[in-house]
Amino acid sequence: MSEPGYEAVELRLAEAGTELWQAVEAAQYARVIQPAEPESDAEADAMAQFVETFSDCTERWESMAAAERHALLARLGGQLEDLERCGLFVHWGTVARRFSAPGEGAVELPLAIVTISRTAGPTARMLLPADLGIGSEGSGTSH
Repeated sequence: MSEPGYEAVELRLAEAGTELWQAVEAAQYARVIQPAEPESDAEADAMAQFVETFSDCTERWESMAAAERHALLARLGGQLEDLERCGLFVHWGTVARRFSAPGEGAVELPLAIVTISRTAGPTARMLLPADLGIGSEGSGTSH
């Protein structure tokens, strides 16, 4: 059940790096990355490496050749395995979301949602606000 002003978004389990290409493409516009609280240095390192590689993919995606894209998605796949060895799992999804900035109006953009959690199921849910402010601090959104 969703709270007023929020929408429940269903996320899919990422079992291979190649499954994340849609999230990478959407993340070029906006992204929410929500990692679990690490319980060990190994978890913290595995999450940091995954987030860094995902962000690198996002920043360079449009300028990369197909072979480079494939290599980075394969690297993400290896990092998914590293996370799984720590008992962590990545779920992802993409949605269109309205973003507003004071005095600027609103624009609808693709939004990538990526979570890292201890939930191993084939799907996960996340509540997202219907309208997101651009540059919101503390929202978990990075641009």
